[in-house]
Amino acid sequence: MRAKDEGKVDTLILSIYQLFGVNSKEQFADLVSAKGHQEIIRQHRADLIASRIFPFAVLFGIVVPAWGILDLIYFPTEIALTFVAMRLASGGAFFILAYITKKVRIGMKRALTSLMVMLMIPTLFYQLSTPLIASAELTGMATTLMSLYGLLPYVVIASLALFPLTLKEFSLFSLVLVILSGIGLYRSEGNDLNMLLAQLWLLLVILGVSMFSSLQQVRYLISQMVKASYDGLTKLLTRRAGMDIMESLFRATGLQQSNFSVLFLDLDKFKGINDTLGHDAGDEVLRQTAKTLSESIRRGDAAIRWGGEEFLILLPHTDSESAKNVVSRLMNRGLATLPDGTSVTASIGLSEQHEDNTHSWKDLVDIADKRLYHAKQTGRAKCVAPDGSEVHFPAQNSQVKPN
Repeated sequence: MRAKDEGKVDTLILSIYQLFGVNSKEQFADLVSAKGHQEIIRQHRADLIASRIFPFAVLFGIVVPAWGILDLIYFPTEIALTFVAMRLASGGAFFILAYITKKVRIGMKRALTSLMVMLMIPTLFYQLSTPLIASAELTGMATTLMSLYGLLPYVVIASLALFPLTLKEFSLFSLVLVILSGIGLYRSEGNDLNMLLAQLWLLLVILGVSMFSSLQQVRYLISQMVKASYDGLTKLLTRRAGMDIMESLFRATGLQQSNFSVLFLDLDKFKGINDTLGHDAGDEVLRQTAKTLSESIRRGDAAIRWGGEEFLILLPHTDSESAKNVVSRLMNRGLATLPDGTSVTASIGLSEQHEDNTHSWKDLVDIADKRLYHAKQTGRAKCVAPDGSEVHFPAQNSQVKPN
């Protein structure tokens, strides 16, 4: 009976997953929170949110103040002037948002903050306009305009469907917006309980539809980014995706005046492995190495398959001494092992943003590449650091012919 109950629970959980378009606990967790998202997914989602905020901010920055002409024509002068002042302030805020989201590539926190500000502007406008309209005797076109103002809460809630938000993010946004919108609806419909409940019900229905749309965008974005950004053999970031990540991390650490280290690895005697043991053995070495790299770095770091048997490790907020500790950990753990038990080594170049006085991530990679070449030319199986010091792999007897 217990097994039968567990089967029912598993079936229910699977049904919930399928409802959201996913098939596992891990995939569902990615929809709930961004905590487990890779840096490239975070940045791409931030870019997408910013790119959608920009056109709306520009459009509203123009339309919202221009709408004040209708207010001046159809509303009493005192109310109209108040609306015009509110519209000018709103238009200015929208243009500031447009400037922020277009001028530079922004991070996830700034993207979400910008989105919240964009949604709060019409929400607060509705809050301030409701008591003004309620106190006036309106007829004709003014009544029509009043009805349009009453649609603002629904428009704001529905607009959440345009942005790829996790369930956690969406819940925070919707909680704030529903509370504020509910206050406005109560002010306008407080004397008619049935009408108030009907409007709240409609608001929640729109909220539910928007939530599913938003989560599906997150799911689709992650699936596409995984296909495009991760190497099929090693499951590490591709070179193209790694370049995007590196540019973002280099800029972020520069703004924070923090350290940024790069490790450039080239597996030693890899051609000999392919020639003597075959390409399948070579592929297995690449897979083992990728697994070791992935499991030996922090969540905020990144491992990239740069090409062939070359790998790059990005270590933001890490100075060269700490980076050498990462190298020692990799060496002691072992990158990969051949069928005969021989450990695979690598020649490694280490560069650091401040010590090497680099002004671009390309310079950082070039310097690490030169140190890698020096390590390979002077004996292999070691790492060369910015200060000229070296970190060596544990002594071993290699049975693979040199390339």
